[in-house]
Amino acid sequence: MLAPRVARREVGGDEHDLRARLGIPAKAQRIIVLGETSHWDPNWLHTSEGYYERRIRHILDAVIDALQAEPRRVYSIECLFFLKLYWERVPERREALRELLASGRLQLTGTGLTTPDTVLPEAESILRDYLIGQEWLRAEGIHVEPRLAYLPDDFGHSPALPTMLRALGMDRAAVTRIDGMYFVAADYRLKGAFPLKGSSAATLQQELGTLDFVWRAPDGAEVLCHWNAFSYFQGDLLAHKGIVRWMDLEVAVSWRSTRHLAGRIREFTKQLAPLAPTPYVFCPIGMDFVGPIPHLTELLDRYNRKCADDTGIYAVNAGLDDYLDLVDCHRSKLPVVDLDPNPYWMGFYASRPEIKRSCNRIARAVDTVEKLQILAGRADASVTTALRETWELLALSNHHDFITGTSPDSTYEAEQRPWLDRAELLAAGALARAVTEAPPAPPAAAATPPQWSLAGRRLEVATPHYRLRLDEGAGGCVTSFVVDGEEYLAGPANDLVAYRDTGGLWRLGHEYRGGKFRAVDQASHHRARIRAGERDGLLEVRVDSALGGRPFTRWLWLRADSPAVRMRIEGAAAPRLTVTCRFPLATTADSLTMDVPGGVLRRAAYKLYAPTFWPARSFAHVQDPKTRRGVAAFLGGPAAVALTDGGLEWIAARNATKEQAFGFLPILCHPIGGTCHGRQVLDYAVWCTPAGGHLENRLPRLARQVLRDSWLTPGVPDPEALADTVVRSDRADVLVGAVKPASRGTGVVARLERFSRHATHVRLRAARPILAAWLCDARERDLRGLQVADGRVEVPLALGLTSVRLLLG
Repeated sequence: MLAPRVARREVGGDEHDLRARLGIPAKAQRIIVLGETSHWDPNWLHTSEGYYERRIRHILDAVIDALQAEPRRVYSIECLFFLKLYWERVPERREALRELLASGRLQLTGTGLTTPDTVLPEAESILRDYLIGQEWLRAEGIHVEPRLAYLPDDFGHSPALPTMLRALGMDRAAVTRIDGMYFVAADYRLKGAFPLKGSSAATLQQELGTLDFVWRAPDGAEVLCHWNAFSYFQGDLLAHKGIVRWMDLEVAVSWRSTRHLAGRIREFTKQLAPLAPTPYVFCPIGMDFVGPIPHLTELLDRYNRKCADDTGIYAVNAGLDDYLDLVDCHRSKLPVVDLDPNPYWMGFYASRPEIKRSCNRIARAVDTVEKLQILAGRADASVTTALRETWELLALSNHHDFITGTSPDSTYEAEQRPWLDRAELLAAGALARAVTEAPPAPPAAAATPPQWSLAGRRLEVATPHYRLRLDEGAGGCVTSFVVDGEEYLAGPANDLVAYRDTGGLWRLGHEYRGGKFRAVDQASHHRARIRAGERDGLLEVRVDSALGGRPFTRWLWLRADSPAVRMRIEGAAAPRLTVTCRFPLATTADSLTMDVPGGVLRRAAYKLYAPTFWPARSFAHVQDPKTRRGVAAFLGGPAAVALTDGGLEWIAARNATKEQAFGFLPILCHPIGGTCHGRQVLDYAVWCTPAGGHLENRLPRLARQVLRDSWLTPGVPDPEALADTVVRSDRADVLVGAVKPASRGTGVVARLERFSRHATHVRLRAARPILAAWLCDARERDLRGLQVADGRVEVPLALGLTSVRLLLG
């Protein structure tokens, strides 16, 4: 008999009512909640059509039948893509679905079309994912608005996930994959080596001893969170003996004896109870594309009737929402944790970079189109239709096996790439039409080229902001970068470094036992060719060099009026090579600041792996703690950035094939690989920042400006600059992100991104007078009205993301 860890106590009124609703006896002291779902990737090993025909239709038929046959049974669905497809293709079951959703027996653990990756996409893309799903439910008369986001298979999470969830009006989350945890068949290290020292898993599992906690984001946003430390399919073999149930493959046999059930429940509880500060433990059931366990409530009723008194464990089938309701009754016992559950894996930050760049371009284009339409004061029907389809495709690209680049070549070529190509085509066409209908865009300011000379092997450049030198003998690298008489470099910069990498789509080679990630070549070790000339007020520099036996081209664009230098790398990495861009810095910094979806935070140079690559959305900044001088790298989309020996380094190109250990062993958990033999392009810029405070609060805005096409084409119309005039803030550390037509109610919805904790209010003005304003959430549910005076409105900023609905004159 497993002794209950929690002492007997009186149950409060709310908790008493919850237990009564779930059928939990008052005398039960240890309760295991078995939450059943099934994890559905829209397209990973197969395309969405392949998954639907092979599994989804049959699973959903079985789920509806089981719920109708067992009135107390609960089943959860984590995202809406396949539910929407089933709804459209099986209309005869719509009423059954509507009734089950309304009763809470078919629970939604989120309203996203996908379970989105939260590390790589734009925050706005993640918010739209959940909004699009919620609006589809509302359009079909399904009035459920979940408070929970379940992300069982994401490879790490943005530390600002609580900020995004609170912005959506959600206050609960559940996750599985966090850094340092053990995951079956993912490593040749023994299970006892986990959790890894210094990891988030070690903090929760060993230091705090809990799977339930309050997750606090950098801006102070909090959500109640549960961690599945023993996988998201811990309970899948509840009524089976064997190894695994996965897809339509069951390496297991049905085994429904009472003795077997009791043994399984004791086994699960023995794992979970030492990490439970409340009377409740949660055991997830839900491997990829598995069907429901037949007659689940009958099994649990039999166990409770015959065994619960002996084991001291009462078993109930319920949803994660129900479980977190119960845990919330004991919230005072839970620790508050500033969690950064990364790096879980680092290779996917740079796998198939063309997907990430494409998603970035599409997001910027549709944001510009929506603003231009509002500025024009009318909505072209064809543009509106194109935007709707583009946003849906972009939301689907958020998925944790899509934007991550972790699907096999077959799925990528058959479905993911065509979806993105279609979205780019729609976005480009909508932008072209929106530009013709909007007021004329002002031309970008003209530029003046810097002073420069190319003599012998060296290029010397001087502007009012800096002096720099490039040297052909040092591989065309920047060998000096002087600002205010101070040298910022400790060695050849803008250097290319080739690493022999045995990793694959998910991980770099040094993240697992038996793998390798070792520098084998540098551009600075070979002579390069430098060519320079003036164009449109810019100095354009081309550096041709070789790395790992392949040609690489580096471009630099310099202008006298900007402290930033725009750059680009073009080249194709050889198989099993990862190529980085390195900037050795004359600094003693041991941390770097970067933006992530939902906020800005500071990260240590090292965590778990050397080097440690972090996912940055658009910038990374290193600052010397003594001199306060620093270097900011502006990145053209999500990038993997490391701080090594005081220098900045980021992945520029990667040709991952398949994870391999000890030179020949496969990684069973990662059965597939991929290729990326084509030319890869990375746009970025570097700014050597002067001594000063609070620069980092302005870097997200500067990143958007310096990486615009208009920076490279001064004097031509800049539609993005025009679009940004539709709604403006009076603070440099508060960015007006998206401005979109309201999905609920009238007017437009503006998204405000706060990068400083000191910003508590912001005043907004618009291209047309503001007549009325309401605070709302990102699912566009009004919260309260705001006072408008003289056509402007003051908006309170409690957290890093704020939505406001505006009625414009």
